[in-house]
Amino acid sequence: MNALRKELESDLGPNSWILDIHNDPFFDFFSEEAHILRSPHVNQAVLLFNTALNFLDRVPEDADRELHVLAGDYLFSKFYMILSRHEEYEVLHDMMEMSKSLNSRKSELATGKVPPDPQEVEWLLYGPMLYLISNRYIDGRLGEVIEASMNNLDITSLPYINQKQG
Repeated sequence: MNALRKELESDLGPNSWILDIHNDPFFDFFSEEAHILRSPHVNQAVLLFNTALNFLDRVPEDADRELHVLAGDYLFSKFYMILSRHEEYEVLHDMMEMSKSLNSRKSELATGKVPPDPQEVEWLLYGPMLYLISNRYIDGRLGEVIEASMNNLDITSLPYINQKQG
């Protein structure tokens, strides 16, 4: 995982600050080899995928908008490259199906008036990581990191929850 962090920083150069991966509890968790049950490359790819989904859900400052989109696209491209290099097409298919479901639900929430329950918010934010747990790629203690993140979350900061109707 440290090699992946260095690669991300190198590729993004002076703009690597935008991802802030050194202060990310998920990158820290995935860095401990004892948590990885199998297929480290799948874990890394899905971490990048989940990071990209949540990163692109944030609304950047106007001055950072282009860099924000490019950084998210970069994370997605790394996800695709890792899985295709290892011929992990089933995982790729599963993530694409999940992405469609997540995006459809986020769109519904953005236009609706009823907020999701906490369990659904957890799925919206961490569905790909929950996939890793349920498919035994990673130690279930990842759930504790997800729970801690959920406890620190201001749900109104999510654009699909706090959509401004005008």
